Amino acid sequence: MGVSEIKNVGLIGAGNMAWNLGSALKNKDINIMQVYNRTPFRGKLLAEALGADYVADPGKITTDADLYIIAVSDDAIVDVSSHLQLDEQLVVHTAGAIDINVLQHVSKNQGVFYPALSFSSAQSENFKTIPLCLEANSPSNLKLLVRLAKKLSKLVYPIDSDTRRKLHLAAVFASNFTNFMYVISEEILKTNQLPPDILGPLIRQSCLVKDGGNFFMRQTGPAVRGDHAIIARHKELLASNRDYLEIYDLITNNIIKYKSQHGKL
Repeated sequence: MGVSEIKNVGLIGAGNMAWNLGSALKNKDINIMQVYNRTPFRGKLLAEALGADYVADPGKITTDADLYIIAVSDDAIVDVSSHLQLDEQLVVHTAGAIDINVLQHVSKNQGVFYPALSFSSAQSENFKTIPLCLEANSPSNLKLLVRLAKKLSKLVYPIDSDTRRKLHLAAVFASNFTNFMYVISEEILKTNQLPPDILGPLIRQSCLVKDGGNFFMRQTGPAVRGDHAIIARHKELLASNRDYLEIYDLITNNIIKYKSQHGKL
């Protein structure tokens, strides 16, 4: 490649990841040369926001960028990348659970640039504290990605595809599943004419725990206390919803089992 530093980027996609990552790069004086997106509306909006050109035809993607970032949903990476032929330019995707090898046919130089955070909107996040997990198919490519990542974040981790898939699994438990627990909680509140924000302080408290450490030490509730009377009452309240009762039973039993296997709190 002959590139010692990434200065010019081609951005492929215009979803929440592309908006956040593109904005973070622009804020560090990285030139976003071009935005490719098959849907003109979002593509043009992002290109305008980043001061980039917009293209809807993959055949018109510039060949002058130092790095091409495929920032699309996981299930779209294979389809989108199938339209790209970048020869020797460095190309990365941003997915947590997709192997680096999916880009083999796109270019001789491939990598992964995975921010370990969910982006639920186009509003720019502060990348300084977002873990950036990197992988590349050569030491020189990894060095380029590390140098770029350190401009954005203090937390940079070279991680191979297998390890990254396991990290992504942990993230699903920590974020996606937790959020669905909030969904169930909100439904129970609304069904019983309780204000949906009444548990706001409790949710904020649970989110403000220190990073890392022994999370089970912070576990509270009837399951960890072994309060079977309260558990029985909860199950009675959920009797009309077999799905939620099944979730309650599964999590409760696992908390009890975990405590028995790992000793007292």
